[in-house]
Amino acid sequence: MGAFARIESAFEPLTQRECECLIELASGERPQRIASTLGIAPITVEFHIRNARRKLGAKTREHAIAIALTNNLLAS
Repeated sequence: MGAFARIESAFEPLTQRECECLIELASGERPQRIASTLGIAPITVEFHIRNARRKLGAKTREHAIAIALTNNLLAS
């Protein structure tokens, strides 16, 4: 194994909805617009973002996005 061997993710897996919310957030959308796009309530969007932050150990939404993108957790 080389220095660039794939390492299993140390993060709790994100749900599809958590990923969708982070992707929309990363593209600059606000929770109200994300809710409209996904057909869910804004409070549910906040719930998914909060869960994603917890799973990733992120301090902020932006930190969660950075962690998720750096670790290819939002790739489909």
